Amino acid sequence: MGGLNGGNMIIMGGVMPNQMILDEEPKAYSYDIDLGRWNSFTLPKGNRLNRQGAGCTATENGLTFIWGGKRTARVPSRVTNIPANIYRFDSVHSENSSFLPLTINPPSRYGHTQTLVDGYKIVVLGGFDGQTGDAISLADIWIFDTRIFNWTQVSAELDRDGIPANRSSHSQVLMPDGYSILIYGGYDGYHVYNDVAVLDTHTWKWTVKNTNAAVQGRADHTGKTNKID
Repeated sequence: MGGLNGGNMIIMGGVMPNQMILDEEPKAYSYDIDLGRWNSFTLPKGNRLNRQGAGCTATENGLTFIWGGKRTARVPSRVTNIPANIYRFDSVHSENSSFLPLTINPPSRYGHTQTLVDGYKIVVLGGFDGQTGDAISLADIWIFDTRIFNWTQVSAELDRDGIPANRSSHSQVLMPDGYSILIYGGYDGYHVYNDVAVLDTHTWKWTVKNTNAAVQGRADHTGKTNKID
């Protein structure tokens, strides 16, 4: 969500059936919820948002932070690597969108999740390694501070037997307490998971929940929690 009143759904990048030039997609789109109408607007040159499996986190004042992802090589001569730096998108003044020139960035990945905690910290979990394609351990966590534009790494404590296991393409939701992140499902390249786990971002410990559910394991799905006041 973004725009002047926070009432627009913003669509950027992604994989399109007839996209032949992979360097950048010059346009983004917004859907006005109140008017039921689509609009388009121009992004700055060199945005390089044509990517799959990136993470996207919306914060206050219409700002969104996009990181990671991969490209599908339909035109090999035009393919470029995805920048390591995080992309800050301004949904109110799109001309101010740009990459943040950071000296330290996490190893590239795709299919990860990004969760906003405490209103300014983006917690990155899992994903596939951008170089090897291996699923990344959920004990390897990176946090991006949207106030000072800085990455830090955290080591989380897994449950017994080293679970939850490495995975990508899982879903995540922030729990009503504002600091616990719940994940479900995902894929490690071989197995599709059906487990539920919660990460406490105060203690950085994982707790695996009861997984005796009738829901079949899945990946690349979505998840949403209802806020409880």
